[in-house]
Amino acid sequence: MTQYQWQLAEQPDPATVQQLSQTLAVPPFLATLLWQRGIKNKPDYEAFVHPDISRLHDPFALHDMDKAVARILEAIEQNQKITIYGDYDVDGLTSSSIMLETLQSLGAEPDVFIPDRFTDGYGPNAEVYAYLQKTGTQLVITVDNGVAGADVIDPAQAAGMDVVVTDHHELPETLPHAVAVVHPRHPEGHYPFGDLSGAGVAFKVATALLGEPPLESIDLAALGTIADLVKLTDENRIIAQLGLKMIQTQPRVGLAAILKEAGVALETVNETTVGFVIGPRLNALGRMGDANPGVTLLTTFEEDVAAELAQQVGKLNQERQGLVSKIAQEALTMAQTPENQAAKTLLLASKGWHEGVVGIVASKVVEATGKPTLIMNIADDGVTAKGSGRSIEAYHLFNALEPAKDKMVHFGGHHMAVGLTAKTAELSAIHAQMEAAAATMLKTVPKPALPIAARLEVGDLTLEHYELIRQLAPFGQGNPEPTFSVRPQVIQNVKPIGKENAHLRFQIDQGVNVIGFGFGSAAATLAEAQAVKLAVQLDQNTWQGNTSLQLMLKDYAVKQPQVVDWRMPTVDGSQFKAQRNYVFFDAKVKQQFERQFSFGGPTMLAEQVTTSLADAVLVDLPKDRGQLVTVMQHIQLPVTVMFYGAPSRLVAMPTRSEFGAVLHFLKAHPGFDKHHIPAIAKAVHLTVHQVILAIQVFFELDFVTIEGAFISPVTAPAKKPLQTAKAYVAREAFLTLARQLQTMPRVQLETMLVTEHSDSEVGS
Repeated sequence: MTQYQWQLAEQPDPATVQQLSQTLAVPPFLATLLWQRGIKNKPDYEAFVHPDISRLHDPFALHDMDKAVARILEAIEQNQKITIYGDYDVDGLTSSSIMLETLQSLGAEPDVFIPDRFTDGYGPNAEVYAYLQKTGTQLVITVDNGVAGADVIDPAQAAGMDVVVTDHHELPETLPHAVAVVHPRHPEGHYPFGDLSGAGVAFKVATALLGEPPLESIDLAALGTIADLVKLTDENRIIAQLGLKMIQTQPRVGLAAILKEAGVALETVNETTVGFVIGPRLNALGRMGDANPGVTLLTTFEEDVAAELAQQVGKLNQERQGLVSKIAQEALTMAQTPENQAAKTLLLASKGWHEGVVGIVASKVVEATGKPTLIMNIADDGVTAKGSGRSIEAYHLFNALEPAKDKMVHFGGHHMAVGLTAKTAELSAIHAQMEAAAATMLKTVPKPALPIAARLEVGDLTLEHYELIRQLAPFGQGNPEPTFSVRPQVIQNVKPIGKENAHLRFQIDQGVNVIGFGFGSAAATLAEAQAVKLAVQLDQNTWQGNTSLQLMLKDYAVKQPQVVDWRMPTVDGSQFKAQRNYVFFDAKVKQQFERQFSFGGPTMLAEQVTTSLADAVLVDLPKDRGQLVTVMQHIQLPVTVMFYGAPSRLVAMPTRSEFGAVLHFLKAHPGFDKHHIPAIAKAVHLTVHQVILAIQVFFELDFVTIEGAFISPVTAPAKKPLQTAKAYVAREAFLTLARQLQTMPRVQLETMLVTEHSDSEVGS
């Protein structure tokens, strides 16, 4: 079952591809991807792949930029005390650092205030603003915050402390009456690009102050832009391209220290490095405590200071990862209670959950369950709870919760994420509101879309194509990394990897490696699949100096076999460790195996299977086809088969002459005691089971009589073919069935068993 709705992108016709390939002097593979991005001529291509700082927009086109610059320069000229008021995430730290470096280059000595997530909260804080004014601050410059702070900024302005707001967040109905509000989407502005990050806005202010773009800070602008997940189009793309290039070739001391601590080679730095290495480490500061050292790390020129801070940041990030793992495990356990499994949304609350990571935990729970989720930490006194929520595309979390905002102390957010504080006693009512909203929002939930750039053959999966794709980087919102579908002929060496086997590694045709982060639970499904379609992105892996292609798994679709083949010549017990339902046809085999092995699931006899049974394993051989048909009436497909048969049960049918040898022995020993049958077996060189079968056939055909324990031949019996005896027919049918079940190719066996299953359904 796929997680996404795969949507194949529009494909240009071959003639268009060929023409664009010639126009741009690029291979057809790349021409197709460029065409899909709307790049269909040489100027657009050059602008896309070759960043040019001159193409950045005029910073004075931003609303109130002239007022902001005038007030900041006035403060510098008059030596007024300036405080840069930032934020504790990557965008906030980089914005603060850009503004700090810019003002310092102009001769100012500003203070930087990074709020504490736990005591100050996000954005303007009235107590902090009062403290800043009391301690002499005459101008506050907000970065990455402030546009929603009218209730704090307006009183500060009235009290004589000026505020210049630079921000990019959602615009509220009431804007602050600050000296200037610099925002790319200000309702009275006409800036040509509205998707700048906080760091991007700070970079534009710096450009206006300095008269030219501060290229020495473009790496910081790139970090904030990429980490804040804004669209990587227009000037954001230029900032990201040039900033990443600077980190690769001339990294500032602090970033070099972070990358060294993380073991990342400079030449490999790209947007993924920001998202998974640099970003999480800087964010860990604000999540775990004081984020102020982040500004020091990003702006210091001292290598020993940077190295020490990078070590601290790395350690904090490890602690953060440990906390996330622990809390997520606890939360997912709570999500499995019957009432939570029945719910369409989740509100999970507990004491002792670190408030700095509840948002990440909520994301993990949403990923695992597909349900909009609030993760709440209950205060030590048990009276209040504070937390974060994450959602899915079909469920507008802010709108869902807004009717219950009177039950919350604090509440804010948007479609996919919220933050809130509430009395613990109100949590059940808040969850009830989530469920009420789900009744309409989640009535029919489509799978999220997964754009597929093209269908590729396995031969198209090459390092050359990966390198062509990288010409389209950096990837992000507005410029997604292309995902391709591929149908491999072979999937092999499927292995769960990582902590708790959360991830997956396997190979497809020609030994191409595939890594699937978060796909560990799919190992058995992929290993047993009859046919597979993969959605992948191309990547590379370098190990011991050798670079090879690797694929990153994004989704998969399988044609699951209806019969999973566990047939083996011998049984060692490893087959019984899985959590399945083990079905036996023979009570003696069941008793023997229960003594010999331990089972990961319940064991039962076939006649006990009277209702629908999933995850069934047919362990041994049925006595006849009728017994197999009966049990298949109640087995849910797919079914796993072992069809073990003890060698003694599978000895061949005696030949006509061997039957004759047994009868000859009985004629020579009238009144033979059946307790001594092994003596017959020894004399005629047959097994005990073969001799018993022969005697059963002879008795049925009136060749012998059995009185108590004694067997005697019949004098001059009527001639009857052996094959007319029911015992003979049954034994022959059993051996034929056993041979089919044990040796038939899996595909044919599946046809046979599925037919039995279908026939039984028709007849039931």
